[in-house]
Amino acid sequence: MSNTERVAIADSLFAMAACLDDKDWVALAASLTDDTHSYSAVGVADTVARVRYCLERCGATQHLIGNVRIEHDGHDAAVRSSFRAFHVGIGDLAGVTYECMGDYDDRWRRTSDGWRLAARTVRIRAEVGDRAIIGL
Repeated sequence: MSNTERVAIADSLFAMAACLDDKDWVALAASLTDDTHSYSAVGVADTVARVRYCLERCGATQHLIGNVRIEHDGHDAAVRSSFRAFHVGIGDLAGVTYECMGDYDDRWRRTSDGWRLAARTVRIRAEVGDRAIIGL
């Protein structure tokens, strides 16, 4: 795989993290394949609804991604990355935080519009704080 392809996939991964922190649901939807299986949901509408349910309950969030490993096989790429996600509570949970870290096990697909997320499994390795901030 060329460095150009590697950078394009990583850029798509980082852009999606920015969509989460910006709560940009239109851009999040555009970063998914129509048949995505991500965040325990299937399809674009269900995936965006699931993420919105969790993140619209929060104030600021920050999703940091590192240790990106990419295995490319034609039009798809298996991508494993480490993440650390910080969430700030609002309303009754103001002053409370929830932080988790773990891995994203992704499948990205090349489309005519660029790389799109076809599947994501979130594996949490550690967490601190109150999950109620994200409604779980």
